[in-house]
Order: sequence, then C-alpha cells, then structure tokens
Amino acid sequence: MFDRRLWPYIDWVLIALVAVICVFGFATVYSASVSYANGNSFFPRQLLWFLAGLAVLAFTTAFDYKILGQVSLWLHLLVIGLLVLTLLYGTGGPGSKVERWLKLGPFFLQPSEFAKYTLVLYLAHYFRESRRVGEIGVKELAWPLLVTVIPFVLILKQPDLGTAGVVLVVFVPVIFLVGLRFRVIAVIMGLAAAFAPFIWAYGLKPYQKHRILTMIDPDADPLGKGYHIIQSKIAVGSGGIWGKGFLEGTQAHLNFLPARHTDFAFSVFAEEWGFVGTSTLVILYIFLTLWCLKDIGKTKDRSGTILVLGVTSSLAAQILINLGMVIGLLPVVGMPLPFVSYGGSAMISHMIGIGLIVNVRMRQADGAATNPSFS
Repeated sequence: MFDRRLWPYIDWVLIALVAVICVFGFATVYSASVSYANGNSFFPRQLLWFLAGLAVLAFTTAFDYKILGQVSLWLHLLVIGLLVLTLLYGTGGPGSKVERWLKLGPFFLQPSEFAKYTLVLYLAHYFRESRRVGEIGVKELAWPLLVTVIPFVLILKQPDLGTAGVVLVVFVPVIFLVGLRFRVIAVIMGLAAAFAPFIWAYGLKPYQKHRILTMIDPDADPLGKGYHIIQSKIAVGSGGIWGKGFLEGTQAHLNFLPARHTDFAFSVFAEEWGFVGTSTLVILYIFLTLWCLKDIGKTKDRSGTILVLGVTSSLAAQILINLGMVIGLLPVVGMPLPFVSYGGSAMISHMIGIGLIVNVRMRQADGAATNPSFS
C-alpha cells in the first residue's frame, strides 16, 4: 500500500488546482440546477462525487503505477466488457436520453469515461521498454491499435463521437513518443486522407453530418439543428466583461440553454461571470495542463512518461473540445467540461487520471532523491 516515505513528494499544487476548478464547477452546477423543477438536486450529488473522487485519487496513488500497469490489460478488458453491456442494456443517464449509461441500482455508470484511462495505463505498460525513434513498425503497432480500436468502435456506436475521438487523441501522442517509424506515419496519414470521403459518406450518421454542417453555418436552421449552438453563443456573449452575476443568467434560468449542467456548463458560467471569470477559468486549465507536463521526459522511466502524456492529452482534448463546442468552433458532440460539468463517472474517471499523474510524480521524485543516477 502507500509508503509513508512518499508523503513529502505528493504534488499538492496539482491537487489544489483541481480543487479550485471544481469549486467553479460547484457554483456552475448549482446555478444550472436551480432552474430545474426539482431545485438544486444536481449540486449535492456533484459534491458527493467530488468527495468520492478524492478518495479514488488517494486509492490510485496508494499502489505503484508499475504494479497497476501489470493488471492494466485486465482493467481495460473489464471496461470493454462494460461497453458491450452498455450497447446491449444501456439507458439514459441523468438529464440525458442517450443510452450511454449502465444503471446500477440508484447509480448510473458511464464506462466510456474510464476507457480513456485504462487505455493509457495499458499503453504505458506495453511500451514500458525504451525505444529509439524509428523502431516501432506495423508489427509492433498491431496489438496497441487493436486495444484502441475496439473501445473506439464501441463508444462510437453508443453513439458518442466526442469520447470516441478522445480515445484516439490518447493513442496518437503515445505512439509518436515511443518512436513510430516515419514511413508508417506517412502511410497512416495517406490512408486517413484517402478514406475521409468514405467515412463521411458511409461512416457518419445523418445527425453527425448535420452537426458538422451546423458548426459551419448554424443560422441555416436556427430553430432546429442550429438552436443549441446559437443559444450557447448568446449566453457566452451576453456575459460581457463582468457577467450578469451569480444565479442571474437568463439563458439557463429561462430554459433557452440545453444540457446546461453538463455539456453547456461553460455557457452558464460565461453568462454569469463574463470575460473576467471565463479568462480565470481558462488560465487555470492552461496552468493545470502545463503543470501536469512540467517534469515529463526528465527521467528514463518510459512508462511514467507515457502515462503522464496520455492522461494530460486526454484532459486537454476534452477541455478544448468542450470550449470549442460551446462557442461554435467545433461540432456539438456531447463533451462535458472536466471538473466543471455535472457527472459522477466523469468526476471519478478524471480523478483517477490526476491520481495516476500524482502517482508517477511522487515515485519518480522519491527515486531521484534516493538514487541520484535516476535522472
């Protein structure tokens, strides 16, 4: 279990950054919830999920990440099994009709949220041996690609285009880091370009095509496909410099803004806190991302480096997708904002990700302190 000698090396700055962002999230979820008929029901649940997340974070740091890597394939297979069950028996979650959740008594579990982190944990273990650039070819890539594509396809069929895309975002920087051959990179890029028209014609469902076209011209159908993004942009823009004030946002409280406690939580926040508030939140996210990456590559431990890079890439991708979505720069794909949007599975999974980074950092710091040659 947890070695007391590691206590001085816990990254309290990282944990504090997450906690501060969560405070912004509490205020947003509370404000978004009071406009519902059942009052502020989402806020106390979000607070409980945060506390549960802290416990999960502590549990994640208790075991050496190299030991977790040894069981990572089984954890990933478990999540894949849950994804299969979700396709067969999935139901709509809190505030959503899309069948992406498994109902376990009074709780709703969204397995796709955990697939991102079990994948990066396994990839970090699989590529734990140091390789030089140019040593990874098609043969070495086949198995990692398979364990990535399976959850990608299962999540895409839910359908959840946003989370499926994040799974690929986790995979891409990892294979570049471990030394993918440049010839293989060229082949992959060529195949992606060649198959793009076929993916558009046969791979995307009509509503997914509409979302992409709506991003380009939301005013083409302002009362239909473009309604959500138009209302979100109105909410963000109407906040002005200082915002309308806490609980004073009209777009959310008058029910113009959809999914205001989940996908469009940032819109609620922007309307109430304005440019100053949103700038503060964005700066916190930037600082969080940079802090996660601050020691990457300083050690010879390849698995730890991959783990930190993969988790950070996942978090950064979700932040960018959500922010781009709510201001009309990206299609609406149903992507919650980490630590701000309501969601138990999302909160727990993100805390697991932060716990993995803390795990790597404190054990590498302890190794460097006890063995100067470690770095």
